[in-house]
Amino acid sequence: MRRLALLLLAAGLTSPAGAQTFPKDAGYIDVRAFGAKGDGRADDTQAILKALAASGEDTGPNFWHDRLVYLPNGTYKVSDTLLKRYKTGAFASGLSLIGESREHTIIRLVDHAPGYNDPQHPKAVIFTSSKLIGGNAAGRDYAGKGEGNDAYMNFVENLTIEAGNGNPGAVGLDFLGNNLDAIRDVTLHAPANSGAIGLSMTRKWPGPTLVSNLTVDGFAVGLATAQTEYGLTFDHIRLKDQGQAAIRNEQNSLAIRDLDLEDANPVILNAGDKAFLAIEDGHLGGADPAALVRNEGYVTLRKVGMTRGEISGILHGQTWQGGTVPDWITALAETPAPPKIAPAQWVSPLRFGATGDPDQDATEALRAAFASGAAVIYLPHGTYAISDAVEIPASVQRIVGMNSTIRVLPKRQPTFQRTAGMVRITSSGAPLIIERLAFDNTNQGDQLAVEQSGDRPLVLRDVVSAGTSLLDRKASGGPVFLEDVCCGKIAVAGPKPVTARQFDTEGSGVRISNRGAPLSILGLKTEGVNVVLDNAEGSHSDIFGGLVYMVRDGADGTIPAFHNTNSWLSASFVEESLRAASRYQLYIGPAAGAQRENLPATRFPERGFGRFVPNLVDEP
Repeated sequence: MRRLALLLLAAGLTSPAGAQTFPKDAGYIDVRAFGAKGDGRADDTQAILKALAASGEDTGPNFWHDRLVYLPNGTYKVSDTLLKRYKTGAFASGLSLIGESREHTIIRLVDHAPGYNDPQHPKAVIFTSSKLIGGNAAGRDYAGKGEGNDAYMNFVENLTIEAGNGNPGAVGLDFLGNNLDAIRDVTLHAPANSGAIGLSMTRKWPGPTLVSNLTVDGFAVGLATAQTEYGLTFDHIRLKDQGQAAIRNEQNSLAIRDLDLEDANPVILNAGDKAFLAIEDGHLGGADPAALVRNEGYVTLRKVGMTRGEISGILHGQTWQGGTVPDWITALAETPAPPKIAPAQWVSPLRFGATGDPDQDATEALRAAFASGAAVIYLPHGTYAISDAVEIPASVQRIVGMNSTIRVLPKRQPTFQRTAGMVRITSSGAPLIIERLAFDNTNQGDQLAVEQSGDRPLVLRDVVSAGTSLLDRKASGGPVFLEDVCCGKIAVAGPKPVTARQFDTEGSGVRISNRGAPLSILGLKTEGVNVVLDNAEGSHSDIFGGLVYMVRDGADGTIPAFHNTNSWLSASFVEESLRAASRYQLYIGPAAGAQRENLPATRFPERGFGRFVPNLVDEP
């Protein structure tokens, strides 16, 4: 194990925030409370399964209520798959498995484990699944595979998974997630002659999903993806010593940044005529992209290191066409790390009278907690109802939601406007990080979740906006970082940059409004008949990788994917469509009052009923 820890340090992929711990009353589930030992000797399989089952039952469309399951540092020996089921026995979503640290929280499959000996019938060490909303399992094997598109709130973070010796059929992590889900700071390791797939994302229907800071060491295949929807986002990926292929993608759309292939002869398989890879930065090895990638679809490479130097261009089939990157496109900024403040110094609104009861007005308790002077405020798992907007002062640097919810009471203060944020950031100062929190105003009319006018960096991580617009960044507001957020629209203005990793926005109207900002998105997913981006007033917007999806028939053919008025736009993505009547006819069209030539979708190659858009650039 010391050798593996040294390997992680050498790769530079230790968790930037260090150990992850929470206050005792934060509302998480500790696997030790269910009998897990973590001593490397006892079989902890049943204890961890019990902890996962206790993390939450099915809450239907309100999918953001499951508790975190926490593994303190230790080695947890397992002999069977770790997964979550409801009391009925049905497959569940909401598996949030969080380790204390990547280096010292280890889940180790026993050597020669029963059921893990056949690579033709691989079996997972950890397995996440979809629940079934509405009872309709059409098109999916829900009963057998737990597959579907309701795999919300699945998270695996801050740990190492070891496949053990003599387990050639082992899959380190078989992950299915939708809308709000992530894999972060994870190492998957298999010794020689063990391990079929490191990370498998092949069941119906994976994505949108964020995978960040992942190392796969060993296995026959490092990363396996499939299906034509809904798009997957990867950032800081290391794939080392795979026996057959570093990446095997069958038909899906992958956005990948900072990919390192540490192998003498790396292989990427991009299989199927709908397969799309958008890869930026990193080091792939090899001298020729056509030799590296066995490609049946499209691959966009941007500033990628090969042995002959840095290259950019498009690979269609095995035909390579080099290109250049516009000089206004800058490197994706890194998300600020949380401040290193011990949980004993965190403050909760429960100290000031809140209870986490959705029928209690927690407005004043939240205000008192924020005004306490504490740098970190945590919301023990529950629902915090407000009747008025709550301002976040400069002293607060981090808000840890613990998968809690802030909702608006039906009886609100008369002065609480729907265009005002449920939380407001008006001051300047150090970065503010808001994470693991839902803003819910479902079935109560329009509402803005987060309003930012203060000049301080803002991070929204693992944030749900349900029945709300997610963000209004005013022209005076500071830099914004979005990381794994769903599902509201955003409006940004002013000169400070906006950076997004895995941004899912669903619904009608304009989903992203940009008025003057440098906007960079790695991995975008839309759903609904909408204008994806209204780009104006000298904005510079770059969308690298993603999937747009109208879903419904009968779309107005005059609705374009983009408005771009006196601004700069670059986009690489695919359009998913299952029918001819549910797709864009225009990719760029004029905004009201603007004069410009339309860009019809027919200028781009077909992807079933949809399209490939490997490189769209539109400048004034």
